[in-house]
Amino acid sequence: MIRKLNTLLVNVFIVAALQLPAHALFGQYNPSDFENQSLREVRSTAKNAFRLGDTYTALAYFEEWSNRSSDDLRLLEKTADLYRITRDYKKAEEWYLKLLERDASSFPMSYFYLGEVQMGLEKYTEAKKNYLEFKTFSREINDQQFRKLLKYKIPSCEYAIRLKDSTNKSLSAHLGNTINFPHIEFSPISLNHKTMIYGSFREKNLNLYETAKTDSVRLPVRKLYVAAKEGDEWVAKGELEGPFNQQAKNIGNAVISADGNRMYFTYCEKNWQNRMICNLFLSEKEEENWSEPIKLNDEINLPNFTTTQPAIGRASKSNQEVLYFVSDRPGGKGGLDVWYTEFHKRRNKFKSPRNAGSKINSVGTECTPFYDISSHKLYFSSDGQIGLGGLDVYSADGEKSKWEEPKNMEATINSSADDLDFTLHQSKKGGFVVSNRKGGAALLSETCCDDIYEFVFSEYVSIALQANVMGKEDCLKNYKVNVFIKEKDSEDKYLAQSYTVDTCGFKINLDEGKEYSVEIEKDGYFTSVNKFDTKTVKESKVYSSNILVEEIPSKPIQLTDILYEFNSPEVTTEAKAAIDSTLYRILVENPQIKIRIVSHTDSKGTEAYNLSLSEKRATSVIKYLISKGVRKDRLEAKGYGESKPIAENTKADGSDNPEGRKLNRRTELEIIGQLSQDELDEGNED
Repeated sequence: MIRKLNTLLVNVFIVAALQLPAHALFGQYNPSDFENQSLREVRSTAKNAFRLGDTYTALAYFEEWSNRSSDDLRLLEKTADLYRITRDYKKAEEWYLKLLERDASSFPMSYFYLGEVQMGLEKYTEAKKNYLEFKTFSREINDQQFRKLLKYKIPSCEYAIRLKDSTNKSLSAHLGNTINFPHIEFSPISLNHKTMIYGSFREKNLNLYETAKTDSVRLPVRKLYVAAKEGDEWVAKGELEGPFNQQAKNIGNAVISADGNRMYFTYCEKNWQNRMICNLFLSEKEEENWSEPIKLNDEINLPNFTTTQPAIGRASKSNQEVLYFVSDRPGGKGGLDVWYTEFHKRRNKFKSPRNAGSKINSVGTECTPFYDISSHKLYFSSDGQIGLGGLDVYSADGEKSKWEEPKNMEATINSSADDLDFTLHQSKKGGFVVSNRKGGAALLSETCCDDIYEFVFSEYVSIALQANVMGKEDCLKNYKVNVFIKEKDSEDKYLAQSYTVDTCGFKINLDEGKEYSVEIEKDGYFTSVNKFDTKTVKESKVYSSNILVEEIPSKPIQLTDILYEFNSPEVTTEAKAAIDSTLYRILVENPQIKIRIVSHTDSKGTEAYNLSLSEKRATSVIKYLISKGVRKDRLEAKGYGESKPIAENTKADGSDNPEGRKLNRRTELEIIGQLSQDELDEGNED
C-alpha cells in the first residue's frame, strides 16, 4: 500500500527553508550512549526529538531504532528522510537506495526524494532515472504537489547536464571561519563596500540540552552581527548594536531602506503548537539611534502564519515603498511564496498584502527575495522551477505582480546545492550568496549548513553617464536627476534612481540592455528629457553629454498648429496631432506643472459670441487632454474672444484678411503654478 507523506516532514523542511533553528538545539540523551539504552528508550527519544524539531537527535535515534528493528521499513524511510532534511546528500542516497532495494513498490516517494539528493550530488543522469521511476507511480500519489513538481524536475536534470561544462561568469570565495561558523549563516547585506550585516547561529559545536530543563536553560538563538572588510578579508566585529538582538527570539533577514532610516527584520518564536512562527518588525532611526522594534500590522503579519525575509522595492507609478516578503499564508501557489505590500502615503500605512503572482511563485518553495531598485529587478530563490538542484537563484524584471519570465542565474551563482540570500553590492560588480555547497564550514556533513560566499562577476560591463547640466548661458546647480527605465514592449517607464545634485555635473551608473530616460528637474525650468540606450552595449563605456534645460517663460507660449476652422469650437484631427506632439508632451514630461489654455478668435461675429466661442475652444482642448489621462486639477480654460489679436483681421484697404484671421484663431499656453508633493503623491495612488 502506498502511504501518504508525513506532514511533519514537510513542516520541518519549511523551517529549514526559512533558515530557522530546525537543527539540534537540544536533546534528551547523548546519541553515543546507545548501548545503555533499551529499545523502548531509543524509540521514545526518537519520537520526542522529532516532535520538538530536534532534527539531529531524531536522526541519530531513528537510525539506531532502524538498525535494531531492521524489518520495519518505515524506520528505514524515516532515517533516509531525516538525512535528506539535514542535507546530508550522501547518507540520504545510501538509505533511500537500501529502502528501494528492499521494497520499491510500497515507497514510491523515495524515488522522488532520491532524485532530489542525487541532484545535490550532481548525479543528474541517475536523478533523471529515478524521477522517471517516480513518474510511473505518480498517479497513485495523493499529494498533487509532487506530480506538479515532477514537470520541472526531469527538465532540470537535462538542463543541469547541458550546463555542467559551461563557463562560470563569476568568482566566488568562502568568507572564512571568522564569519562562517559550523551552524548556519544567512541574510548578508552590504551597508557599504566595507561593512556588512548578517545573521548567524554562532555555536562551534552541536550542543545538546536536557529537554526537561529547557524552561530553565537559556537556549542559544540566531542574532544579527556586523562584519568589516580589512584588506581582502571579512572580519567579524560582534553583534549589531541597537535594540535588535534578544535573548529569547531568533532574529534575522535585516534590510535597510535606501535613505538608511528604516530597518525591517524578522523575529521568530515557537508557538503553543511548537511551530516556528516568524513576524516582520520595523525599527526607525532617530538621529543616531534606532527605535524600539514595532511589529507590523496583522494584515502583514497574519496571525498563526509565518511572515519573513523582507526586501524593499519602489512602485513605479506612486514612487512609494514596496515591501516584499515570504509567507506560507493562505492564497499562495505553494508552501512558501513571495508576497508584497505597497505603502500608502496619504493613509500612512501599508496596503493589504498581495501575492507576487505565478511568474514568481510556483508549487514549490520561493524565498529570500532581494529587490534591486535601480534595475527594477527581483532576485529570489526557488526549487519549483527548472534549475541545477535544490534552491536556485533567479532574476525577474518587473514589480509587484507584473513580471517578465524569471531567468536562472546558472553556474554564475548557482550550484547543485541550495543557493539563496542573493544580494548585490552597491557597485553591482558582485555581491553575496548563501549556500550549503561543498567547501563550507561543515557540522555533521559536508553539505549540512549554510555559509556566506562573496562573488565578483568576471564579465561585468561598466556603463556610466557623465553629464553637465546647462542653462541658456551657463551651467546650472541644485537640480534633481530622475533616471527612468522604459518597460519592455511598452511605453510605460519606472523610476530607477532619484537624487539631488548641487554641482554642474553628475555621473550615474547604467545597466546593460536597457532604454533609459534621464530627466532633469529644476524650479522655474521645464523638465529636460534625455534618452540613452544600452541594449547594444557589450563593453564598458562612459557616455558624455551636455544636457540643456529650458527656463519656463513668464509670458504665454503660442502653440502653433492648434488652429480651428471658422466658427467652430471643435479640435480638428490636425490640431489633435499638434497637441500630442507639443502640449501633451510638455504635460507628461512636467507632471507637476499646472497650466491655463487660452483661446482667441478673429473679429467676425459679435464680441459676446466670440468670447463664448473662445471659451468653448479652450474647453475643447482641456477635454481632449483629460481624455488622454491628464489630471483635471492641472488644467484651466480661458477665452479672450477677439480682444487680443496678433494680426490684422482686415487689410489696409478694408478687404478681408484670411491669413490674419487664421493667426488670430489661436491657442496659447500659460504656466500658472505647480502641484504640491502631496497632490502629486495623491494622484499617483492606486
